[in-house]
Amino acid sequence: MAKQRKSGRGFWFGVLVGAIIGAAVALLFAPQLGGGTPEAESDDLLKRGQVRYEQLSALMRERYGDAMSLGQEAYMRAKDELLTRYTKTKASE
Repeated sequence: MAKQRKSGRGFWFGVLVGAIIGAAVALLFAPQLGGGTPEAESDDLLKRGQVRYEQLSALMRERYGDAMSLGQEAYMRAKDELLTRYTKTKASE
C-alpha cells in the first residue's frame, strides 16, 4: 500500500478554491449598499407611483381641457355655418 497518505496540499487547495467561489457567489447575490429593507423599497416604489400618477393625471386634465376647447370651437363653427346656410336659404325663398 504505497502512498496511502497524501500531503495536505490537495485538501487546502480545495478549501481555497471553495472559499474563492463562495466569496464570488456572495458578492453576486449580496444586497446593494444603501439598499433598505423591503418595506422601505416598497414605500419608495409607492411614492414614485403616486408621483407618476399625479403627473399623468395633470397631463390628462390638460389634454381633456384642450379637447373640450377644440370641440367647442368646432361646434361653434358648424353652428355658424348651418345658421348662415339656413339664413341664405330662407332669404332666397
